[in-house]
Amino acid sequence: MSSFFARLGHAQFNSKLGRSILGCFYRSGQVYTVPFGSLRGAKLRYCSEINFHAMLGLWELASLRFLSRALVKSGLVPRDAVVCDVGANIGTYSLWLSRQCVPQGKVYAFEIAPVTLERLRDNLLLNNIKNVEVVPAACADRVGPLDFFIGRHHHSNSLSAEWSGGGQCQPQKLVVDGVTLDDFFYGGKTRPAPAFIKMDIEGGGVFALKGCRLVCDKARPVFLIESHTPAEDSAIRTIITDHNYKAFRIETHTWITRPDEIYPHPDGVWGNVFLCPAEKCGTLEPLIGRAG
Repeated sequence: MSSFFARLGHAQFNSKLGRSILGCFYRSGQVYTVPFGSLRGAKLRYCSEINFHAMLGLWELASLRFLSRALVKSGLVPRDAVVCDVGANIGTYSLWLSRQCVPQGKVYAFEIAPVTLERLRDNLLLNNIKNVEVVPAACADRVGPLDFFIGRHHHSNSLSAEWSGGGQCQPQKLVVDGVTLDDFFYGGKTRPAPAFIKMDIEGGGVFALKGCRLVCDKARPVFLIESHTPAEDSAIRTIITDHNYKAFRIETHTWITRPDEIYPHPDGVWGNVFLCPAEKCGTLEPLIGRAG
């Protein structure tokens, strides 16, 4: 049992025993306070589709700890900055960004899946969050109606039918509003430019990254992007090479030295990737090491 709690503290448990123990405590529809991690003290409403890592505060733990250093401790993102949570899901990153990164700033939380959108708004309301604006749209490479696919789990909803279905089911297709980050910030309604963009959209980065090239050139934000497919690796590689970014992979705690390559090259672009404009890397290097 002691080893279970040790693994629990490092977000490593996946055993049936662990899930059974936690399943005796959590009840669908009830609100619980997150006991651990970067979201400790936040409130989340539980349902059976939400994994226990999220309820315990252990979901995305490594990434949030990294961002605490890279964004907050470094001062790279001011506390009154504008940031984006693209693929906000139930709000894990939006809550963290709102409370710990930009408490005097603003978070734009992009989410389009209907049920997930409802849960996101509910979790923001539970925590009395005032500086997050939910944007019910899918970030893509064009503005207007788009096909969006609902998978068997809220983490599989995607602009990609292949990814959403996962070869195991026929995903439900919806027609949703699409937006580009370039148009959102520099289109008809001009907004203050983002200092940071988190993007985790289940393969949809292939489209969304094409729609934020102007943002990359003018605003020079830092990014956290979770890549899911070789095509998404390639889209990230294009941002790095075309817009003069450096890339750091969180899983290996190393700067990516071969941005011209993708998976399976060990030093190429894949995984959970932090992108920093080359001219800003000096701010980060004392905290995470020298860029190649």
